[in-house]
Amino acid sequence: MKLIRLFILFLPALMVCSCEKWKDPKGTEDPRINERTYCNDPLAVNYNWNFPGKPDSTTCFYPTDVFKGTYLFRDSIYGGDNTFDSAASQQVYTISLLAYDENKFALIGFCGVSDSLKFTAERSTYRANADSTILAADDQFNYGQFFCRTLDTLTGYLTKDRYDSSKLYIQLTVVSDTGVNFHRGTAIKQ
Repeated sequence: MKLIRLFILFLPALMVCSCEKWKDPKGTEDPRINERTYCNDPLAVNYNWNFPGKPDSTTCFYPTDVFKGTYLFRDSIYGGDNTFDSAASQQVYTISLLAYDENKFALIGFCGVSDSLKFTAERSTYRANADSTILAADDQFNYGQFFCRTLDTLTGYLTKDRYDSSKLYIQLTVVSDTGVNFHRGTAIKQ
């Protein structure tokens, strides 16, 4: 019995003395990490694509980069009751999208070369929404922006095709003193 007690007392001490601290083996470096670069700017569309690797800001592209360019757009106009207006839908526009910064751009060509429509591009959806630019008397922005004249108010969005970079889908609503019109269609990059 004494022998068993003595064994039980020395067993933990024997176990502690016989244990050796684990040492991690030295890892090997993956050569692909040094070859691959990625964009490390959270404002960019391609943020962290190809991670892990070396950060390289020259690989970044931003939401406005997705949209900018010159497009040919045949306007399809629908009335407020969503009926196609064949007489008004014959207009073909050459529109240009020019970036102000990483998120904002101007659409030029609907209202002539001296006037532009303002849009803000989203980072991850390939969508740009028309900005609200009409400032009310209380310094609050009203919903929408002027469309070619102060009696027309524009809202809507543009969507870039993810698989065919030459296509831009346009969905605009114009509220006017004469009613509501919807401008829809696909613009093709020139």
